[in-house]
Amino acid sequence: MNWTKEAEERMKGAPFFIRGIAKKKAEEMAKSRGKNIVEIEDIELAKKSNDLADISKIDLSIEGIESTKFKEIKPCGGLKGCPLTLFNDEQVVLTLDKAIRKEELQKFLETQITGPVLYHHKFKAAVSGCSNNCSQPQIKDIGITGYIRPKINKGSCIGCRQCVKACPEHLVAVDSDPSINYKECLDCGRCLRACPTDSIVEGEKGYRVIIGGRLGRRPHLAEYLLDAESLEVLEIVLCKLINLYKGWYLEGKRFSSQIEELGVEKLRALIMLELKGL
Repeated sequence: MNWTKEAEERMKGAPFFIRGIAKKKAEEMAKSRGKNIVEIEDIELAKKSNDLADISKIDLSIEGIESTKFKEIKPCGGLKGCPLTLFNDEQVVLTLDKAIRKEELQKFLETQITGPVLYHHKFKAAVSGCSNNCSQPQIKDIGITGYIRPKINKGSCIGCRQCVKACPEHLVAVDSDPSINYKECLDCGRCLRACPTDSIVEGEKGYRVIIGGRLGRRPHLAEYLLDAESLEVLEIVLCKLINLYKGWYLEGKRFSSQIEELGVEKLRALIMLELKGL
């Protein structure tokens, strides 16, 4: 759909993390009014919609996938075009759902829980397209976040320092070439997106799995397990984790507590050993 210049300029003033959503809403508003060009008036009318008035209430549903009283799957704004997402959010949510169905987790929990279903009885998972983690994967049984490891491409830096300005953590410096504090880097990809000369490019990219988060009497943040470089590997890892979840559930043990007791290092070694055998 076409936009007037005035409308395009107005849209540039929208916060970057909702710009894609706001643009879509403005175009929908124009179409509903029988127009084929977006004007400022359409933007103003779209701003009054409930979705843009409270971003936390945006519909992030995917057809065929739903949370139930036994399981919760929470995606992030990448489903609606958030520019920060580092992967196809819908594909990742579908992969998670596929693993849940393959391991028959819903059926398992239905047979195990009698009486009221309390929140801590539920299996909880979240998908977040970037390290902002808006879907709160740190407090879920399983979280999946996007990552891109920045890679220095020496010899083409022009010293514009756009990468320095783009890093929220202040981990990028520029001399003759950029340098990155990889130890503290969150792999969010903002520096390489900002670089106009490909001095910083994509390195390793994929799906970061974190596990064992919870709230309650003794809160515990999810811990880093491993990085999966493909959806196929991610599905295998998720199936293994769900299988472990079911086994510990039968023993009356919480997933996060068992991870603390076992140690995430031992669990990582176990899963990596299985992946090598494939």
